[in-house]
Amino acid sequence: MMLVAGALALLSNASGRGTASGQGASGAPGDGLTCASGNCHGSTGPFGAEINIALSKDGVDVDQYLPGETYTMTVSINTSSGTPSRYGFQMTAIVGDNTGAGSFSDISSNAQALSINGRTYLEHNGPSNSESFTATWTAPEAGSGDVTVFAAGIAANGNGGTSGDSGTTNSATISEDDLSSVNILTTDEMSLYPNPAIDFIKVDTELNQSMTFDVLNISGVKVTSGKIQNSVIDISNLTNGLYIVAVSGEDFIYRQKIYKR
Repeated sequence: MMLVAGALALLSNASGRGTASGQGASGAPGDGLTCASGNCHGSTGPFGAEINIALSKDGVDVDQYLPGETYTMTVSINTSSGTPSRYGFQMTAIVGDNTGAGSFSDISSNAQALSINGRTYLEHNGPSNSESFTATWTAPEAGSGDVTVFAAGIAANGNGGTSGDSGTTNSATISEDDLSSVNILTTDEMSLYPNPAIDFIKVDTELNQSMTFDVLNISGVKVTSGKIQNSVIDISNLTNGLYIVAVSGEDFIYRQKIYKR
């Protein structure tokens, strides 16, 4: 899914509003000013900034989510003129009642997660030389409905003030996929063993197709993922504990709790 929005949110060239004052500035309901506000960086400026928000699964862009599945969310601030020296952003994802949607992990080194008013926000953790910010997003539970991503940000000239920068905002909606088109396998069709497991999990199924896996901790945060090779999942690098292993194919998904010891 490629969604064009305007640049993400920044309070100053150094730190975001969440870090500086504990405020949301993504443009979501209940947030305060964004960097595109006239008394901040403003929406004009020399760089003509735009934001691209891409949601992908295994390298393929998608525009819907499956409950509980993990996706890569990439936010890129593009410019049409000039040469910004720094970039910043803030974003959050919410459902219809304005509460947070899903969870974020594996956040790129130029960003951080913040909790503001009960919602999770992502924000730059200092002036970023890169225009791109990434994170793994774990979709919310079934029945959550549409998820709206609010984002705001800036392409900055690095002069330490708010003049000569380009800021803008927008939002994007990700719809919940219809699970009727996805076959949720039962233990008669697939199983994972041994359980408990030490280093490896074997996938037992008669299905003959390419499969991928996600391993989530009990909080629903993805800790590892990859393609399944020779019907084996390597969990040797995980700490001991309880995990949810999700196996996905062309038209199915299977989940099973596994204890790693």
